[in-house]
Amino acid sequence: MTIATNRKKLQFWTNWSLLSMGIITASYIVSLIAVGIVGMGIFGITYDEWGTPLANTLMHMTGGAVIGLGVGLYQKALLKKIFKVTSIWIYTLILGFVITELLTGIVLLQTEFVRGQLRFIEFNPLPESIIVSIAGLLIGFLQWLILRKSFSRSIYWIIASSIGWWLIIFLPYTVGLIDEQASIFAFIPGSFLYGAITGAVLMWVLKPKEINV
Repeated sequence: MTIATNRKKLQFWTNWSLLSMGIITASYIVSLIAVGIVGMGIFGITYDEWGTPLANTLMHMTGGAVIGLGVGLYQKALLKKIFKVTSIWIYTLILGFVITELLTGIVLLQTEFVRGQLRFIEFNPLPESIIVSIAGLLIGFLQWLILRKSFSRSIYWIIASSIGWWLIIFLPYTVGLIDEQASIFAFIPGSFLYGAITGAVLMWVLKPKEINV
């Protein structure tokens, strides 16, 4: 089937963008709770201490898995209206975040920092924007392996994924240059920008398919 009208394209883009804003934000909040549960429940870390590098790495791998699951569920639900997509799509997001956090933890072993210090909620968004952009690049590559089977221009999805995830955290960085306290809330419009960019690229990358909205 084909995307029959511009209205359906716009509806898909709108749904994708708004769900990105809502679910990415909600998933991030849930991930913070998951990180806290792992930190306190397994490693005995309280909110006023950072813990060991190993603990930080495992905590943020858990948080990344939560975000990947939340995002993967809504993306799969929307994408199945365009093409036959399996649950592997969800696993690409989980795996992308988990692998990136693992590699980040290994790299940080060579420094004086732990992962928890490099978060935008600690008013240090620039390092995390780089970490998340790498996750987006890996996720985009894994998802491209799925998309390329059906869509000839799908290689551009890798770039869109990396830029989209980077913007989610980089926007708080730019806002923080003006008002540090307001930078945390910039995560929400940053999530919308992710959806707007990746949704637009999807409309261009994918061969015309009909969307049932």
